[in-house]
Amino acid sequence: MIVGIDRKPLNMLYNLIQLQNWPLALRCGILALVLLVGSPDKSMAQGSDGALVDRANKFFLLAKNYEAALPLYQQAVDNGVAEPLVHYRLGVCYAESADLQNQLKALSYLNYAQQQASADIPQELSYYLGKTYHRDIQIQEAIKAYESYKKGLKADDKQVLADVNRQLKMCTNALFLIGEKKSIVINNFEAINSEYTEYNPLITADEGMLAYTAVREKKGKITEQIFIAKKSKGGQWSTPQALSIKANAPLGTAGISPDGQEMMVFIGGDNNSGSIYRIEHTAKGWSNPVTLGKTINSRYLETTASITPNRKTIYFASNRKDGYGGMDIYKAERQPNGDWGKPENLGPTVNTEHNEDAPFIHPDSRTLFFTSDGRNTMGGNDIFKTYFLAGEWQEPENMGYPINTPTDDNYFTLTANGKMGYFSSERKGGKGGQDIYYFEMPDHEANIPLTLIKGRILAGETDPQPIPTVIKVVDVEAKQQLDYVYSPSAGSGNYLIILPPGRNYDLIIESEGYLPYTVNVNIPDQTNFYELYQEIILKPIKQFDVVVGQEISVKNAFFDMHNTKEKSVRVANEAMLVQNDSLDLFDMMEAIIASNDGEAYDYLLGLMYKTNPIEDVNFDAIDAEKLEAAGVSYYYDETGEDNLVAKKVGSETVYTLPTFFVTEEAIKQKEQKVANANYDPSLLKETHKVYFSVGESQIEESYNKILSKVLKSLKEHQSLGIEITGYASPDGDAAANEKLSNERAIEVLNFFNQQGVVRRRILARGQGATKAAKISPEESRRVEIRLVDLNQ
Repeated sequence: MIVGIDRKPLNMLYNLIQLQNWPLALRCGILALVLLVGSPDKSMAQGSDGALVDRANKFFLLAKNYEAALPLYQQAVDNGVAEPLVHYRLGVCYAESADLQNQLKALSYLNYAQQQASADIPQELSYYLGKTYHRDIQIQEAIKAYESYKKGLKADDKQVLADVNRQLKMCTNALFLIGEKKSIVINNFEAINSEYTEYNPLITADEGMLAYTAVREKKGKITEQIFIAKKSKGGQWSTPQALSIKANAPLGTAGISPDGQEMMVFIGGDNNSGSIYRIEHTAKGWSNPVTLGKTINSRYLETTASITPNRKTIYFASNRKDGYGGMDIYKAERQPNGDWGKPENLGPTVNTEHNEDAPFIHPDSRTLFFTSDGRNTMGGNDIFKTYFLAGEWQEPENMGYPINTPTDDNYFTLTANGKMGYFSSERKGGKGGQDIYYFEMPDHEANIPLTLIKGRILAGETDPQPIPTVIKVVDVEAKQQLDYVYSPSAGSGNYLIILPPGRNYDLIIESEGYLPYTVNVNIPDQTNFYELYQEIILKPIKQFDVVVGQEISVKNAFFDMHNTKEKSVRVANEAMLVQNDSLDLFDMMEAIIASNDGEAYDYLLGLMYKTNPIEDVNFDAIDAEKLEAAGVSYYYDETGEDNLVAKKVGSETVYTLPTFFVTEEAIKQKEQKVANANYDPSLLKETHKVYFSVGESQIEESYNKILSKVLKSLKEHQSLGIEITGYASPDGDAAANEKLSNERAIEVLNFFNQQGVVRRRILARGQGATKAAKISPEESRRVEIRLVDLNQ
């Protein structure tokens, strides 16, 4: 080592290496020269502490490897090294760390270095102080530090000036939003979060399932996995379970359908790329990922997506080259062939030169939430919302403090009732990395007049069970194409459908093993958010083990989910608009905007939904005023495949059984508990018998007179039907006797059926062997015929 050399120039050169963005080879050469002459600041640390600082300096200056330098500087300081430059560099290492809790540790070391007023301390000290104060929500101190740093800059430091001005603007935004603090309590999702990172929560419309991405360390490697938790009937979340999906790259949540049957996942690629894939929930679990297609995915980065409830429009984030800068939000429409059309950038009102990501489209299909580190953020990523009104996106609104903070707040999603917002954030007090948080929206922001249908479809003769089903929803008045298509859960038969008010909808339902059928639903002209609990039960109609039709029972229960104890001006205004103007919810929105009624506007665009599983609903205990219950039977001889109704919907023709108008039929069936009898009641008391020869099932001509008499009564009284019961001798094989009794009854049934009596008016069964102890052989070989009142 050269003795007696002036080390001040070497210190300056060493610091210069830190400040310049020189090529690596040049920086290495200069550093080698410095090390040849001797380590700078050697006088500040002797012995082993000096060696620690020397090693830390190499990481800090040459490679800017702050993670490697930090523990070395920390050990030196813990050993008593008091030099301001060491404390400054330790502060920088903490400020540049990935974890917020470590970042905030920078303050004590940076403040120490500032208080010493050493000439060796770089000007950047003030910048790092501002950055750390800002993250610690000490906004006034952050502004002072940034202003101090700005004063030392030269006019030609344009890039640095632009950056510090942006930091000051974010601090100003933070001051304003903190001053306008919302009355919201932010809760850490304790049951989900860990010392690692959990982010991008996805919630189903009924809040029954939560999916999120978790960063974990396994065998020294950092991995990302999707976890799923389910909410029990008691409101408790289950222990999260990792989702097993075949993927050879980083995997994360990207979006979810309201009913939770379809999830979009992000799979990373090469060179900072990645794409969005789709998985479906089946009876066997989650399917393997399938790409969303070339129009959505590109050779660039696509991260997150959200689909409207009708699954017609998708919003997604991408950094493709035709954007405004960084990540932008795009939308695409589903084409008639099921593919996604050409993406459309949402434009400069939403997107900026910075990053816009994590779109979440509200079920009203016009309110969009997203994340941005541009526009008026408090710092880092903030959550914004915007509305699509009058054909254009409105100026995005910052969701405010304490939802947003000066650190990263991302991936906002809403439960179905609009009451609970979920998002991920790296804020003070977290468990580590990003955590998932939730909060309850204020009542005045948590209502919108939509209806959430929570239903289930079950089928079977005695113990109805879920069956594969597809539901197509049609706006009857608008005669729209089949934009809404739902597939109930394979395991439960449950489905979720979100519909605007004041409309009449046909649910065209295709259930496996049954003819397509249509259930009509009237959504009331409402002013509040409603939940419609719906149960549809299918049963086959059999005559002698032959399926001759299907029975459909529907129960609808409407519940007003909004507290209407106090009728405000806002509610009254909304009610007036509904009654006097269009029933279209979105026309109503625009009318409120035109009237400058800000309170009504906020109310109308507040968010919605409520959590109550369909399994918990006891339809028998529901107040009759809230319940619609009706049943209908379809017989294939009247409405078989040749007689299905052709429904023309847009360019598509759908064939279905005649529409079941539940509301009208429920009223009719309530009023018609007992039909007006216009026949002689004695007709029901008489039993007519047809006897058969041993082993035979043909009707002898002698019985034509009896059968014709019954037929005459049926033709005269349409409210009457017949009950046909077949018997056989007790002698011989029981199975053969039952078969014979059925054949005899079928012969009688066919007589009436061929004479124009439809199956719906015939109740038929075979009893097998006669069980009476004392009965003549002839009596055991009979078919009994009785007239019955079909309305009783």
